[in-house]
Amino acid sequence: MVSFWLDNPNVLLNKNYITELWPNNDFDLERKLNSITRLIIVLTILGYFLTKSQYIPVSAVVSIMILVIIYKTKSKSQQKEGFKAPFVKSTNVKDITKVLEKEFTLPTKKNPVMNILMNEYNDNPNRKPAAPAYNDTVIEEINDKSQNADKRLFKNLGDNLAFQHSMRNFYAMPNTQIPNSQKDFAEFCYGNMPSCKEGDSLQCSKNNALFRTT
Repeated sequence: MVSFWLDNPNVLLNKNYITELWPNNDFDLERKLNSITRLIIVLTILGYFLTKSQYIPVSAVVSIMILVIIYKTKSKSQQKEGFKAPFVKSTNVKDITKVLEKEFTLPTKKNPVMNILMNEYNDNPNRKPAAPAYNDTVIEEINDKSQNADKRLFKNLGDNLAFQHSMRNFYAMPNTQIPNSQKDFAEFCYGNMPSCKEGDSLQCSKNNALFRTT
Protein backbone atom coordinates (compact mmCIF):
# COMPACT_ATOMS: atom_id res chain seq x y z
CA MET A 1 0.00 0.00 0.00
CA VAL A 2 1.27 3.47 -0.95
CA SER A 3 1.09 6.16 1.73
CA PHE A 4 -0.25 9.65 1.05
CA TRP A 5 2.45 12.27 0.41
CA LEU A 6 1.35 14.24 3.48
CA ASP A 7 2.49 11.30 5.63
CA ASN A 8 5.54 10.54 3.49
CA PRO A 9 6.62 13.36 1.11
CA ASN A 10 9.32 11.15 -0.44
CA VAL A 11 6.64 9.08 -2.14
CA LEU A 12 6.18 11.85 -4.73
CA LEU A 13 9.75 11.26 -5.94
CA ASN A 14 9.78 7.51 -5.49
CA LYS A 15 11.19 5.95 -8.67
CA ASN A 16 8.43 3.33 -8.72
CA TYR A 17 5.64 5.92 -8.82
CA ILE A 18 7.18 9.16 -10.12
CA THR A 19 5.78 8.58 -13.62
CA GLU A 20 2.22 8.32 -12.30
CA LEU A 21 0.78 11.70 -13.27
CA TRP A 22 -2.80 10.61 -13.86
CA PRO A 23 -5.04 8.65 -11.44
CA ASN A 24 -5.96 5.17 -12.58
CA ASN A 25 -9.17 3.39 -11.60
CA ASP A 26 -7.10 0.58 -10.08
CA PHE A 27 -5.33 2.95 -7.66
CA ASP A 28 -6.43 3.36 -4.07
CA LEU A 29 -7.29 6.81 -2.69
CA GLU A 30 -3.75 7.66 -1.54
CA ARG A 31 -2.21 6.71 -4.85
CA LYS A 32 -4.78 8.69 -6.82
CA LEU A 33 -4.19 11.83 -4.76
CA ASN A 34 -0.42 11.41 -5.10
CA SER A 35 -0.79 11.23 -8.89
CA ILE A 36 -2.93 14.36 -9.00
CA THR A 37 -0.43 16.19 -6.77
CA ARG A 38 2.45 15.34 -9.12
CA LEU A 39 0.39 16.55 -12.07
CA ILE A 40 -0.37 19.84 -10.29
CA ILE A 41 3.33 20.36 -9.50
CA VAL A 42 4.41 19.67 -13.09
CA LEU A 43 1.74 21.93 -14.60
CA THR A 44 2.54 24.68 -12.08
CA ILE A 45 6.25 24.65 -12.98
CA LEU A 46 5.55 24.68 -16.72
CA GLY A 47 2.83 27.32 -16.45
CA TYR A 48 4.92 29.66 -14.30
CA PHE A 49 7.96 29.53 -16.58
CA LEU A 50 5.79 30.13 -19.65
CA THR A 51 3.57 32.91 -18.29
CA LYS A 52 5.40 34.25 -15.18
CA SER A 53 1.96 34.66 -13.64
CA GLN A 54 1.83 34.74 -9.85
CA TYR A 55 -1.67 33.33 -9.86
CA ILE A 56 -0.47 29.92 -11.00
CA PRO A 57 1.46 29.02 -7.78
CA VAL A 58 -1.45 30.32 -5.71
CA SER A 59 -3.87 28.13 -7.65
CA ALA A 60 -1.56 25.17 -7.14
CA VAL A 61 -1.43 25.70 -3.38
CA VAL A 62 -5.23 25.96 -3.20
CA SER A 63 -5.64 22.80 -5.29
CA ILE A 64 -3.23 20.85 -3.09
CA MET A 65 -5.04 22.05 0.03
CA ILE A 66 -8.29 20.73 -1.43
CA LEU A 67 -6.62 17.34 -1.99
CA VAL A 68 -5.49 17.29 1.65
CA ILE A 69 -9.04 18.05 2.81
CA ILE A 70 -10.40 15.25 0.61
CA TYR A 71 -7.85 12.82 2.07
CA LYS A 72 -8.63 13.79 5.67
CA THR A 73 -12.38 13.53 5.09
CA LYS A 74 -12.19 10.14 3.37
CA SER A 75 -9.82 8.74 6.00
CA LYS A 76 -12.13 9.74 8.86
CA SER A 77 -15.19 8.24 7.16
CA GLN A 78 -13.36 4.95 6.55
CA GLN A 79 -12.25 4.74 10.18
CA LYS A 80 -15.79 5.39 11.41
CA GLU A 81 -17.26 2.74 9.16
CA GLY A 82 -14.59 0.24 10.16
CA PHE A 83 -13.93 -1.16 6.69
CA LYS A 84 -10.15 -1.28 6.81
CA ALA A 85 -9.66 -5.02 6.49
CA PRO A 86 -6.27 -5.61 4.82
CA PHE A 87 -7.54 -7.90 2.10
CA VAL A 88 -10.39 -5.55 1.24
CA LYS A 89 -8.24 -2.48 0.76
CA SER A 90 -5.44 -4.20 -1.12
CA THR A 91 -5.43 -3.58 -4.88
CA ASN A 92 -3.39 -6.70 -5.64
CA VAL A 93 -5.78 -9.52 -6.55
CA LYS A 94 -3.10 -12.17 -5.97
CA ASP A 95 -2.52 -10.91 -2.42
CA ILE A 96 -6.25 -10.94 -1.75
CA THR A 97 -6.55 -14.51 -3.02
CA LYS A 98 -3.67 -15.69 -0.84
CA VAL A 99 -5.26 -14.23 2.28
CA LEU A 100 -8.65 -15.71 1.40
CA GLU A 101 -7.21 -19.18 0.73
CA LYS A 102 -5.33 -19.12 4.04
CA GLU A 103 -8.11 -17.87 6.30
CA PHE A 104 -11.42 -18.87 4.71
CA THR A 105 -13.38 -21.52 2.84
CA LEU A 106 -13.70 -20.41 -0.80
CA PRO A 107 -16.58 -20.97 -3.27
CA THR A 108 -16.67 -24.23 -5.24
CA LYS A 109 -18.99 -25.57 -7.94
CA LYS A 110 -20.66 -27.86 -5.39
CA ASN A 111 -20.90 -25.15 -2.75
CA PRO A 112 -20.64 -21.66 -4.32
CA VAL A 113 -21.99 -19.77 -1.29
CA MET A 114 -19.73 -21.69 1.13
CA ASN A 115 -22.39 -22.87 3.59
CA ILE A 116 -21.89 -25.97 5.76
CA LEU A 117 -22.80 -29.17 3.91
CA MET A 118 -24.28 -32.14 5.76
CA ASN A 119 -21.32 -34.39 4.93
CA GLU A 120 -18.87 -31.85 6.37
CA TYR A 121 -19.96 -32.61 9.92
CA ASN A 122 -18.08 -35.91 9.51
CA ASP A 123 -15.73 -35.29 6.60
CA ASN A 124 -14.57 -31.75 7.37
CA PRO A 125 -15.42 -30.81 10.99
CA ASN A 126 -12.54 -28.29 11.17
CA ARG A 127 -13.56 -26.34 8.10
CA LYS A 128 -12.67 -22.65 7.97
CA PRO A 129 -15.38 -19.97 7.99
CA ALA A 130 -16.80 -18.80 4.68
CA ALA A 131 -15.01 -15.99 2.88
CA PRO A 132 -16.75 -12.58 3.25
CA ALA A 133 -19.39 -12.51 0.52
CA TYR A 134 -19.34 -8.69 0.42
CA ASN A 135 -15.77 -8.67 -0.91
CA ASP A 136 -15.57 -7.97 -4.66
CA THR A 137 -13.14 -10.83 -5.31
CA VAL A 138 -15.37 -13.30 -3.46
CA ILE A 139 -18.48 -12.05 -5.29
CA GLU A 140 -16.80 -12.72 -8.64
CA GLU A 141 -15.76 -16.18 -7.45
CA ILE A 142 -19.29 -17.02 -6.27
CA ASN A 143 -20.82 -15.94 -9.59
CA ASP A 144 -18.16 -17.76 -11.59
CA LYS A 145 -18.62 -21.04 -9.72
CA SER A 146 -22.42 -20.76 -9.91
CA GLN A 147 -22.51 -19.99 -13.63
CA ASN A 148 -20.03 -22.72 -14.51
CA ALA A 149 -21.99 -25.44 -12.73
CA ASP A 150 -23.41 -26.46 -16.11
CA LYS A 151 -21.90 -25.28 -19.42
CA ARG A 152 -25.33 -25.39 -21.08
CA LEU A 153 -26.60 -22.57 -18.86
CA PHE A 154 -26.10 -18.78 -18.87
CA LYS A 155 -24.85 -18.33 -22.41
CA ASN A 156 -26.60 -15.12 -23.46
CA LEU A 157 -27.82 -11.82 -22.05
CA GLY A 158 -31.24 -13.18 -21.12
CA ASP A 159 -29.69 -16.11 -19.29
CA ASN A 160 -27.33 -13.81 -17.41
CA LEU A 161 -30.24 -11.63 -16.32
CA ALA A 162 -32.11 -14.72 -15.13
CA PHE A 163 -28.99 -15.80 -13.27
CA GLN A 164 -28.76 -12.49 -11.41
CA HIS A 165 -32.40 -12.78 -10.34
CA SER A 166 -32.02 -16.41 -9.29
CA MET A 167 -29.03 -15.63 -7.05
CA ARG A 168 -31.28 -13.57 -4.77
CA ASN A 169 -32.43 -16.81 -3.15
CA PHE A 170 -28.95 -17.95 -2.16
CA TYR A 171 -26.71 -16.46 0.52
CA ALA A 172 -24.04 -17.40 3.05
CA MET A 173 -25.44 -18.23 6.49
CA PRO A 174 -24.39 -16.14 9.53
CA ASN A 175 -22.42 -19.10 10.88
CA THR A 176 -20.27 -21.26 8.61
CA GLN A 177 -18.18 -23.14 11.15
CA ILE A 178 -18.51 -26.46 12.99
CA PRO A 179 -19.69 -26.29 15.73
CA ASN A 180 -21.66 -23.07 15.46
CA SER A 181 -20.99 -20.08 17.70
CA GLN A 182 -24.23 -20.30 19.67
CA LYS A 183 -22.58 -19.20 22.91
CA ASP A 184 -20.96 -16.13 21.31
CA PHE A 185 -24.24 -15.21 19.64
CA ALA A 186 -26.14 -15.51 22.91
CA GLU A 187 -23.56 -13.37 24.71
CA PHE A 188 -23.81 -10.79 21.94
CA CYS A 189 -27.60 -10.66 22.29
CA TYR A 190 -28.03 -11.00 26.04
CA GLY A 191 -24.59 -10.83 27.66
CA ASN A 192 -24.93 -7.35 29.16
CA MET A 193 -28.60 -7.52 30.11
CA PRO A 194 -29.34 -6.81 33.80
CA SER A 195 -30.80 -9.79 35.65
CA CYS A 196 -32.49 -10.09 39.04
CA LYS A 197 -31.41 -13.75 39.11
CA GLU A 198 -27.76 -12.64 39.18
CA GLY A 199 -28.32 -10.32 42.15
CA ASP A 200 -29.03 -7.02 40.42
CA SER A 201 -31.21 -5.30 43.06
CA LEU A 202 -32.24 -2.51 40.69
CA GLN A 203 -33.55 -5.01 38.16
CA CYS A 204 -35.33 -6.91 40.95
CA SER A 205 -37.19 -3.75 41.97
CA LYS A 206 -38.10 -3.10 38.33
CA ASN A 207 -39.44 -6.63 38.02
CA ASN A 208 -41.52 -6.22 41.19
CA ALA A 209 -42.94 -2.95 39.91
CA LEU A 210 -43.79 -4.61 36.61
CA PHE A 211 -45.62 -7.47 38.32
CA ARG A 212 -47.54 -5.07 40.57
CA THR A 213 -48.82 -3.07 37.61
CA THR A 214 -49.95 -6.18 35.77
